[in-house]
Amino acid sequence: MDILSSILRGVHLRGSVYFSTCFCSPWGLDIDQGQRASFHIIERGQCWLQIADQEPLSLVTGDIVILPHGTPHQIFDAIDSPLHPGAETVKKIVAGNNPFVGDNEHFEIVCGYFEYDRSGQNLFLDSLPEVIHLTQQQRRQFHFLDSALHMINFEATHDMPGKALLQDKVTELLFIQIMRTFIELNPHSNGFISAVNDRHISIVLTLIHSNPEAPWTLNELAKEAGMSRSRFAQHFHDLVGTTPMRYLLSCRMQLAKQRIQESDIPINNLAEEVGYSSDSAFKKAFKQFFGHTPASLRKRV
Repeated sequence: MDILSSILRGVHLRGSVYFSTCFCSPWGLDIDQGQRASFHIIERGQCWLQIADQEPLSLVTGDIVILPHGTPHQIFDAIDSPLHPGAETVKKIVAGNNPFVGDNEHFEIVCGYFEYDRSGQNLFLDSLPEVIHLTQQQRRQFHFLDSALHMINFEATHDMPGKALLQDKVTELLFIQIMRTFIELNPHSNGFISAVNDRHISIVLTLIHSNPEAPWTLNELAKEAGMSRSRFAQHFHDLVGTTPMRYLLSCRMQLAKQRIQESDIPINNLAEEVGYSSDSAFKKAFKQFFGHTPASLRKRV
């Protein structure tokens, strides 16, 4: 399994569209910190997005912007436009009571969200910036991204059978495609993205995600990377932010958690599946990692 697929399967990615609508100036939304990642697709017109004390970011027709960490932000048509509370206004728009209606609705936007399980450490998602901004030119460069965006807009503006489910699935697909695009556009960025693009470390990450249950040792992983043990360990830590063996542990624990939540496999049979020779060793590692036992997690499912 490739790295990105493994990561995103483990976080139970979900997404959907709040609304696709037209606004008449003046308009503005003040969106609080949230547990979900927000996204905005500019279908027509121009607006601004601002985070805290940063300079406003100009958005134009065809742009898409994602806030992966649910960062509070404002989005508006002009600097002096009044800002309406985001959550309250979204509810009004969804209910068919758009406060920004008028005779000159020259701006069209699609707003939605992505959400994922934040209960465990995820170095990839944690490494994403506060804002990911993709332009219309980049949409055209990555045609698969443009196709997903067109489909989302179509489903959001047409009432057809299966709309809700298809809209959710395509929105989830959009997130995956945006992550793929972001990785390709930022091969030398700091953190986990640079590790995915590093020719040595990416080999090891792929092996760990493909076979986390294998009895990997530091020496074996260094050999696979084509590096000395000490150089590999340092290079891995510099890029990924943790040691190779700690990262392996994290992958095994996330896999175990996923299997407990998504299958009926007896917990006593999980140890070998995630790389442990004994049931007691697995349960001890699981409790140390998550702070609770596998059995307590199964009871909550």
